[in-house]
Amino acid sequence: MSDAGQARPDRFRRVVSAVLLIGVSTSAILIAVGLVGSALVGWNGSLSGAPTVVRSPTDFGVLPRGITTVRPVALVQVGLVVLLLTPVARVFASVVAFALERDWLYVAITTAVLVMLLTSLALLR
Repeated sequence: MSDAGQARPDRFRRVVSAVLLIGVSTSAILIAVGLVGSALVGWNGSLSGAPTVVRSPTDFGVLPRGITTVRPVALVQVGLVVLLLTPVARVFASVVAFALERDWLYVAITTAVLVMLLTSLALLR
């Protein structure tokens, strides 16, 4: 077996590992900052000094506004969304990698898995 044949699986593993590491690390940082922020200003307080607004922690509808006013609950919510999207990003990276290798069977199988993941996320609502 040549070194070129071994380089592709190693590169593929490095890319997948990087996607997972970045996703989980980003999620953990956001959740940690949100938890520390909640200890300072409360869940619905604002780290930017905006007035306190009482919202349910399960209400993701106000997420954009919560992020712009740096509310701890919104930071934790974004961390959870990033955590949910990390496996989706990993599967998407796999689809791209298999397509670059022209491994069409695995592209089809991985695309089917991606569609199932996206469908399950869409049905969470």
